[in-house]
Amino acid sequence: MEVNGMRHSTRNLLLVACLLFVFVPSLEAAGATKEAAEYHTVVKLIESYYHVKHRGVPMLANLSLKTAKVLSADVRKAMRFGDFKLAIFEDQDFTTRDGFIEFHRLLRQTLEPDWSTLLAVRGRDEGQTYTFVKDAGERYKVLIVVIAERDGTVLEVDLNREEFVKLLKDPEQETKNINDEATRAANEDN
Repeated sequence: MEVNGMRHSTRNLLLVACLLFVFVPSLEAAGATKEAAEYHTVVKLIESYYHVKHRGVPMLANLSLKTAKVLSADVRKAMRFGDFKLAIFEDQDFTTRDGFIEFHRLLRQTLEPDWSTLLAVRGRDEGQTYTFVKDAGERYKVLIVVIAERDGTVLEVDLNREEFVKLLKDPEQETKNINDEATRAANEDN
């Protein structure tokens, strides 16, 4: 009787292990798809709200640290932030009759509750800069939206704890630094 009980337990353990093997990767992929969807949803929101089109940076869209070795020094420097996605809007009209408030509301509505607002700067001369953050375990995801009168960027970047602490110490300056470095790297490698 004990042998049958052990066979039954072993079979159940194997069944559970197989189910975990099948379903856990698909759950992780669903989470990754949701995160990618958030970035793409923000890009689509900007396109529909302002009636503009972005220029994608396909080579940089899915970079990982493994590929940093073959890229320029600027891209390697930007890679200290981990993976990033970047959409660039160039020479387009970002004026709107509704102003900044409605766009910011739609942006928050798109990202909350998963993302928290770290920085929101809006002004007629400076344009709009929004920084959202999300805890992703060992890393922090940061989504930066910068919209000026004629240009804009959407950048999603993974930061390690050290880089995230820098961002928290001076959110406005570090948001600018991160965005500038990634944009410069993308422009130089295209």
